Amino acid sequence: LLAGLLASLINRYNGYPRISLTVPSIVIMVPGLYIYRAVYNIGLNNIGVGALWLTKAILIIMFLPLGLFVARVLMDKDWRHNG
Repeated sequence: LLAGLLASLINRYNGYPRISLTVPSIVIMVPGLYIYRAVYNIGLNNIGVGALWLTKAILIIMFLPLGLFVARVLMDKDWRHNG
């Protein structure tokens, strides 16, 4: 959400495209360590621990674009009331 809000403010004052600011900022937040620990633990037959790490990774992956969506809804009046 914070990345989307900051991108909207920068877009408003400098005119940089919002997508060129938001996508690189959230790509580095993809939970590689969580996915690695999930696969590692599942490989060791620690299914419960692996499932916990995998669940955390999936939730992070789902909420990264959701935060950008909420920021866009809050900051872009033209996109919100299109039509």
